[in-house]
Amino acid sequence: MALLTDADKKNIQHIWAKLFENPEENGKTIVIRLFTDYPETKAYFKTIPTEGNLQEDPLVRFHGRRVMVALNQVAENLDNWKQACRILDRLAVKHKNVHQVPSVNFQSMFQVILNVCKELLGNEFSTEVSLSWVKLFSLLSEQINASYMSTSKS
Repeated sequence: MALLTDADKKNIQHIWAKLFENPEENGKTIVIRLFTDYPETKAYFKTIPTEGNLQEDPLVRFHGRRVMVALNQVAENLDNWKQACRILDRLAVKHKNVHQVPSVNFQSMFQVILNVCKELLGNEFSTEVSLSWVKLFSLLSEQINASYMSTSKS
């Protein structure tokens, strides 16, 4: 596992600070894009609407904020990878055992986040910054997949 360099962490934290300035709006955008770009993921959302006027739906906004808060916990622990892994493990166990979401959906979410960053931040989301995020999402995927493999369904 290739760990993040100091430059990677700086790139990630700089962009993350901008995204987390408005967690509800940006989270909502990410959730709606997930439904648009990966419509098969809608099947795993039982408690929030996946059709209709999602821009105005408070449940979509609430779930978007939850996504952002979870990512914020990871971003805050880039220098404490063991803690970041514990956060990811809890997230993975819940999504596998409670929500029955395949781990591949995390990769879909990560791709959506990259696309949203490119759209929202334009040139500020440079190739170098994008590569730092790709590296982070690769590490997160490895950990989530390991968690899925090591936990049995309750």
